[in-house]
Formats: sequence, C-alpha cells, structure tokens
Amino acid sequence: MVSCSGRSIIVFNGEIYNHLEIRSRLDGITWRGHSDTETLLEAWERYGEGCLGLLRGMFAFAVYDTLTGSLHLARDRTGIKPLYYRLDSGNFFFASEARALLGGNHPRLSGTALANYLATGHLPSNGCIGDSIEIFPPASLLHIDCSGEFHWEKWWRLPSIKQSPRSRISAMEAKAGVRTLIEKAVDEHLLSDVPVGAFLSGGIDSSIICLCAAKRLGKSLHTFTVGFQDADLDERPVARLVADQGGSNHTEIEVGAKECQEWAMEAVGAMDLPSVDALNTYIVAKAVKQTGIKVALSGLGGDELFCGYPSFSDVPWLSLLAKLPPKVATALISVLPCSVREKLAGATSFDAFTLALLRRRWWSDEALIFAGLKESVSWPLADSTFQDNIQAISAAEIIGYMEPMLLRDSDQMSMSVGLEIRVPLLDCRIVEYALSLPASVKRGSPAKRLLIDAFSDLLPRECWDRPKRGFVLPMQKWMNGPLHDFCRHGLSSAAKFLNPAFVEQAYQDFKKEKIHWTRLWQISVLGHYLDRKS
Repeated sequence: MVSCSGRSIIVFNGEIYNHLEIRSRLDGITWRGHSDTETLLEAWERYGEGCLGLLRGMFAFAVYDTLTGSLHLARDRTGIKPLYYRLDSGNFFFASEARALLGGNHPRLSGTALANYLATGHLPSNGCIGDSIEIFPPASLLHIDCSGEFHWEKWWRLPSIKQSPRSRISAMEAKAGVRTLIEKAVDEHLLSDVPVGAFLSGGIDSSIICLCAAKRLGKSLHTFTVGFQDADLDERPVARLVADQGGSNHTEIEVGAKECQEWAMEAVGAMDLPSVDALNTYIVAKAVKQTGIKVALSGLGGDELFCGYPSFSDVPWLSLLAKLPPKVATALISVLPCSVREKLAGATSFDAFTLALLRRRWWSDEALIFAGLKESVSWPLADSTFQDNIQAISAAEIIGYMEPMLLRDSDQMSMSVGLEIRVPLLDCRIVEYALSLPASVKRGSPAKRLLIDAFSDLLPRECWDRPKRGFVLPMQKWMNGPLHDFCRHGLSSAAKFLNPAFVEQAYQDFKKEKIHWTRLWQISVLGHYLDRKS
C-alpha cells in the first residue's frame, strides 16, 4: 500500500487492534479505506519509529521511504508474527516464511540450528538457521539506508527490575488490574469483518478468554472444543459447562483416529520450520477452519505470565545450587532424578533464568555429540535484571519457549489452513503489567491463582480444580501402528544428517518405552523436513 502523500510504501502482516484509536490522532489525512494497514502506514509517515509504542497487536512490516531510499522493518514485541530475511549478492530479501526466501525450498539447516532443534525441540529465536537465512528478532527494528548500511534497534524489552514499581501492590489491586486489562484486550481482539471464534479447551486461560468474549458477543461468539471418543482424553464436558455459562454458540468437534493420523502427516508437510510441538495446533486449527470460521481467539500466554508451568515451582529451589560451591553443586546434581540430571549436566550457571531454559531441554550435550553435532546450542540471553526468580522464569519461558515454539507453531500451522489465531493475553499492557507484579501476588496454589481469583465470579471451579491437562493424542499407540511407516521414513531420512547409530538407538529406546514418544517424533519430523525439497 502506498501512503496518501506517495512517499511511503508498506507491506504488512498482522493486526493492529487499536488502529481506530491511532487513526483519530492523525488529522489532515484523506483516508481511502478502513484498514489497519492504512492506519499503520500513515502513523509511520507521521511519527516514524515513534509509532511503534502506540501499536497494540501482532505485526511484522516493512516500510520503504521513496524520498530517502531507506527501508525500515519491525516486528511485534513478543514475536507473534514471524519475519525472516536473507542477504544474497548485495540483495536483501525478507518474508513471513523462511522457505519463501529460497523459492519455496526449505533451508539446509546449519549445525547450530540442528543442535538447537535437538536440544529444545525448535530452531533458535534469532540468528542464522542456514542458507544465509536469518530470523528477525522480536521487538526489533532495522533501518537500511540508501547506501545499504544496517542499523539495528531494540524498540521494546521485557519489564525488568528498573521498570517494576509495583512491588508493594496488594493482591486485591493486582486482581482488579488483571481483570480490567484482560477484559479490554479481549474486547479489542474481537474487532473483525468476519465472525470470530475461540478455542475452548476447558482450561483456565481459554475459559477466561471465552467468558470475556461471550459477555460482549453472546451467541455471536463461536466456541469450539475438539475431542475424542476416549473419555480420558476428552475435555468436552468441562468446556461445555463454560460455554453454557457464557452463552456462546458452542460446537463440539469429534475428530476420529484416522483423520488425526492423516492430519499428523499433513502437519509435518506444512511446517515452514521443523518443530516437535506443532501437531496439536494443526489438528485443532484444521478442525475449526472446516466449520467456516476464519478468526479464532487462543488462551496462549497465560502459563508464561501467571505461573502456570511446573518450572515456577521447580526452578526456585533448583536456584539454591547457585549458593553452593561448584563442586558441591555438581555432586548434588549427580544424585538428582535422571530427568533433571540430564538437563542440568554441564551447567555453569544456576540463576533462575538459565535454569528455566535448561529445564526445557530435550537432549543433553552428550546426546548431541552422539548424534554427530559438534556445534554448541545457542541459548537465549537475558537482557534485563529481574526483580525476583518468578519474573526471571517468566522471561525464560517467553523468550526460550513461547516465542520460538508456541507462537511460531501457532502461526505456521493455523495460516497453513487459512485460520488467523489471535492471542489476547499477549496484549502488551497485560504482559507489562503481569511481569511487573511481585512474586507474592502471582505464586500460590492452585497454579495461576491470580487469574483464578481475578475471574472467580465467572470461572467454574471445574476449570481449575483438577490436574493440568492439554490436548493429548495417543501418539505412542499410533507410532507403533498406523503411523509406523511414516515415522520410520522420517528416521531413515534423519539418519542421512545425524549419526545413524543415534537415530537407531532412539528408535530402540522408544520401542522399549525408555523415552517419551515426543523424542522419536522430533527426530522423524526433522528427517521429513530435511528430506523434502519444497
């Protein structure tokens, strides 16, 4: 789109939910339409990079200035929308998918990218991943002047100790603040030209999103729960309770085993970048898209901001290792359970941020060497000083897990079936507020206590008074049955790039149930990805 003056040209992927508010500030412009693209373009021309702080939404965009011959690219705060770039023979290319930069072919992954994938289940959050393709970091701004010089800026950072003035806030004030911000964010995320749906798993986060949206839309809100005949894997009864309470137009989608198995193979084929955790998103997104819905709200972000993961209880006591002499800490690690010991092996730092990252690791350094990978894992770095361990863990979960895996998976899997996923809990005001709150008002039992208390009048007890569960597929059974040949093909392909003995050992350990199915699936996905030409 070209600006009203003709000076600026934009390409934009995303949604700016407060664009009408921004538009009201921009006087003297002859508006040609009602899109957020036009609002963003004119705001950039008026304020330059100063407009970024005004934006509430998800975005990756580039603006070319015809007057100065400069190009400017920016990505949203938490990396909801992807952006990749490549330099080749003096030419600069950028796109929302890595494979677009290679004419539809997947990049040949670098050793570091492979090490990161095996160690964490996903590619890194920034840096080169192969074939000169770089990941554009979240919350970053790049200026390329007419001479081709690059000038990088970080235009937003996660709240740190210097930005956290709420250390003495009461629990009651925190509850009120969270409630107000979430209700506002959900309201803004409902802005759409088409009917809006919402994923409803029956968990705390999705239930709150649906209940807030239903207060505004009622029966106009379409909520969806995907379930199986197996009651142990079925969230439909609790989700139905939430939908009845909110009064939404609720649909239960039962997906059969044969469909899921076919969709599992489709999901692997749809991946722009390999990921171990994209399958569930693809199945849910495809099931919902087949009902005709084009936009759906998700509860993603609640665990990271409101202490929903086990790391929020595990890491604080593990961080006590930092107070011990190194030899004593190493000796203590050696007697911890195997699952913890493997993750911490070789660790030289025991601060909460580092421990939370390590807690997410899949394969140890020793296993990576066995796999034939000599490169080190590129772990994210903390660019803030945290006010407490809980804030540090949240930052690690956001930077090291949510952004490079959950958000990347959500975007590539949903967009592959033509569904737009929106994440109200990652509204910048909620992120900044939640991370600035002291641990005392966020920690407690049950998990996500602050969220539960903030919506106690709406949230049925059944949503939180039960073990935390997710959308569970019987993959162990399928990989030994109907998906066996598909998995073996992926493993054979992976053995061309990894040590074949490592791949075979993983397969044998899977057959003996010595490792979780996700570890073998991870290797198989990698093989399918690397073996595919386009």
